[in-house]
Amino acid sequence: MPDHVRIRMYNVGFGNCFLLEFPRGEGVPARILVDCGAHTAGYPKPGWKPADTAKQIVADITEDSSAAAIDVVVASHRHQDHVSGFAAREWSTVTVDQVWLPWTEDPHDPRATDIRNRQSRLALGLQLAFSQDQFAQPWEKPEIVESLRSLAVNNLTNEAAMRTLHRGFLGHPTRQYLSAAAEVTVPECPELKVHVLGPSRQPGVIREMDPPRGASYLQFQARADGGEVVSEAGMRATSAFAKQFSLAPQQFETDPATQAQTLSVEIKNAAAGVMSEENIAVAVALEKAVNGTSLMLMFEFRDAFLLFPGDAQWGTWNAALTDPITRDLLSRTTFYKVGHHGSHNATPMEFVEQVLDPARKIWGAAASVHPIKMLPEIPRAPLLEALGKHADRVVRSDEPGAGDEGLVVRGGGSIGVDFHVPC
Repeated sequence: MPDHVRIRMYNVGFGNCFLLEFPRGEGVPARILVDCGAHTAGYPKPGWKPADTAKQIVADITEDSSAAAIDVVVASHRHQDHVSGFAAREWSTVTVDQVWLPWTEDPHDPRATDIRNRQSRLALGLQLAFSQDQFAQPWEKPEIVESLRSLAVNNLTNEAAMRTLHRGFLGHPTRQYLSAAAEVTVPECPELKVHVLGPSRQPGVIREMDPPRGASYLQFQARADGGEVVSEAGMRATSAFAKQFSLAPQQFETDPATQAQTLSVEIKNAAAGVMSEENIAVAVALEKAVNGTSLMLMFEFRDAFLLFPGDAQWGTWNAALTDPITRDLLSRTTFYKVGHHGSHNATPMEFVEQVLDPARKIWGAAASVHPIKMLPEIPRAPLLEALGKHADRVVRSDEPGAGDEGLVVRGGGSIGVDFHVPC
């Protein structure tokens, strides 16, 4: 029986797609697929599409004597860069036992439905606003408009992909809608325990997206006027940005058509406002709100502890770090899927510098990322440098480096990177 867990990070550009294989006897390993998606602004190469990775996964899991099968499919949250690949028709040929989604995806939970509806209405309103004629004219800073347009697309319902996750696949899989403090198992792999660290069901936790100053790998840069320029979701955000793209809560609790008209006026006229609980910078706030519902999972298999936080933000991390049991669990991490592609607000300094055991280096950290002009600070260099002090290897999907033992680059990096994590 193999003495390692194999983790394959598929190169999907700016997105997430990981296939985990856990040994079980001498037969086919237990397989868990975590996400399958890519952001349209960050595909790994021209002509590539998310369906290409879906085809590759199906080929990788198809045994000579049986059809393609996966024990568990995990969708950390509904963002395009995590789920768009599930729209591919290839999934109709794959047998799946279980599908795990965050509790906010439960169609029978009234509170979850309300959260989804609010997010969907706002995303559609943003998309309609950016489709209006005024956005076809030259802008002084077109990159800001394109950044927000891209955020709007990323936050759309991704209906085809979500339909597969909720109703697709062969085998009539069981759907589980997970929240913090749960523990789930894979019946055919009794050695595997999966600890659910997020999302919380407490509104204050999933709403708390940004860490306080000094708790993240975000550098504040002084401006000439004495203010600050900060990175917001990886974008350089000026005070003008916050004021231009702002909308009060009562304004976006309407239908998409009304939103579109209101948003276009707000953006066009740079209506006064600041990013706060009362007056929200809508596009960035929506992106972070959906991230706040992300699954955060720790896979425990023998001596291997694999941390997959999705795009979980400060609220989820803070809840996990302040609970003694989950904090101890985090300290045992042997493999870390870098949160939110290496964004400043998805890996707290406390986790890296205080929780990880300095006497026991983690085996590896993997950042699934691709350079995007509108996100110049993802991944955060200080974060990767700090992780490098605690990990034997830190690997970016777009810069996999040369292969060595336990680190295999396939197809010149066009397919992905294999990690063999000792267990």
